[in-house]
Amino acid sequence: MNYIYNPVEVVVGDGSIIEVSKMINSRKYIVVSSKGFSSRGWDKHFPDAEFIIDNISPNPTIAQLFENIKLLRKKSFDVIVAIGGGSVIDISKGLSVLKVDNKSSIIKYLNGSMSVSRKEHALIAIPTTSGTGAEVTPFATIWDDQNKKKLSLQSKFLFPDHAIIDGGLSSSLGFRMTAISGLDALSHSFESLWNKNSTPYSKSIALHAIEIILQTLPDILDSPNSLEKRTRMAWASMLAGLCISQTKTAIAHSMSYPLTSHLGVPHGLASGIFLRQILHYNKANDKTGSVDEIYSKLSGPISLEEKMKLLYCKLDESNLFQSIKSSQSKVYSLAVEMNNPARSVNNIVKVSPEGIINILDNFFNEYS
Repeated sequence: MNYIYNPVEVVVGDGSIIEVSKMINSRKYIVVSSKGFSSRGWDKHFPDAEFIIDNISPNPTIAQLFENIKLLRKKSFDVIVAIGGGSVIDISKGLSVLKVDNKSSIIKYLNGSMSVSRKEHALIAIPTTSGTGAEVTPFATIWDDQNKKKLSLQSKFLFPDHAIIDGGLSSSLGFRMTAISGLDALSHSFESLWNKNSTPYSKSIALHAIEIILQTLPDILDSPNSLEKRTRMAWASMLAGLCISQTKTAIAHSMSYPLTSHLGVPHGLASGIFLRQILHYNKANDKTGSVDEIYSKLSGPISLEEKMKLLYCKLDESNLFQSIKSSQSKVYSLAVEMNNPARSVNNIVKVSPEGIINILDNFFNEYS
C-alpha cells in the first residue's frame, strides 16, 4: 500500500516571488535569510517586515537555532518568510514549530524523544539555490557542532505552508555553488530511486528530475546567465524534494554526514560526489532488477553511464573534488562513521563496511 502526502502550496515560474504578498495576506511577518539578503536585492520584496534575521550560516547549529528562538520571543508576528538556501529554510522550519526554554529541549526534539505537536507560525519558503528541495519536505537538518553530528527534526508540521520556486533568484550563484546545489538535487533523486521506500509516485518524479538535471546542469555551468536553465534546475530540485519527502534518503547521505561535520565539505558536494560509485555498487549487488531498470529508464542515445561520466569529468576538471581528493586518508578514517543506520537502512541493498571501502576505492582510483 502506498501513501502520498505533501500539503505545500507551490507557485512556480520566473518572477513568481511577486506572489509572496498574496501569501502573506496582510499578516505580520518576519524574514529569515543569509548575509546576502540585501546585497542581492531580495529586501525590496519585503518592505513591511516586522523583523529581519539575515545572518543564517551554512549548516545551522543547535546554538544558532536556540539563539533565534530566544530573539523571536520578543517579536509579535504570524508568518515566517524564509528566503535562501536549504540552511535558511531548515532553521526557519525549526523556528516555525519550536518554542523552548533551553537547548536541551531542542536536543530532545532532534533525537526523537519529544515530538512536534503543532505549528507556532505559518511558513513561506523561497529557495534561492536549486538543490535541497527543503521547501517541500517535512525535515530540517540541524547540526550538533560539539559532537560533530547531523541531527534532524521530522514532522508533518515542518512542511511549509507555501513555497515559491523562482529560478531567477539563483542567478547570482557562481559555478561552484551552482554545481554543489545541482549535485544535491541529483543525490536526492537517485537516493529516492535506490530506496526500499520508493513508490511508483516517487520513482516517476525522480526519473524526470534526473533527466532534467543531467541535461541542464552541464549546460548551466557553461551558461550561468540562462534564466530558462535556472528555471529548469529549480523545478528539478523541487521535484527531488518531493521524492525524498516520501522515501527519505539512503547511503549517499549516510556517507556525506562525516564529510561535512569533520572536513567541512558542503552538504551538496558531500552527498553527490560518490553517486557514480554508489550506482555501480548497487547495480552489482541488487538482486531485484531495480537498478537495471534505473539504467534502462535513464539511457537513450546516450547511456546513463556516459551522461554521468560527462558531468563528473566537468566537475573534476573545475577542481570541485579537490578538497576530498587531498584528504584521502582522512576520508578513509571516516568509513565506519559513514554507515549511519538511519539512512543506510533505506538503501536498496545492504551496505557493509567493506562496501563503503569499495565505493571509496573506486572513487579514488578514478580521480586521484
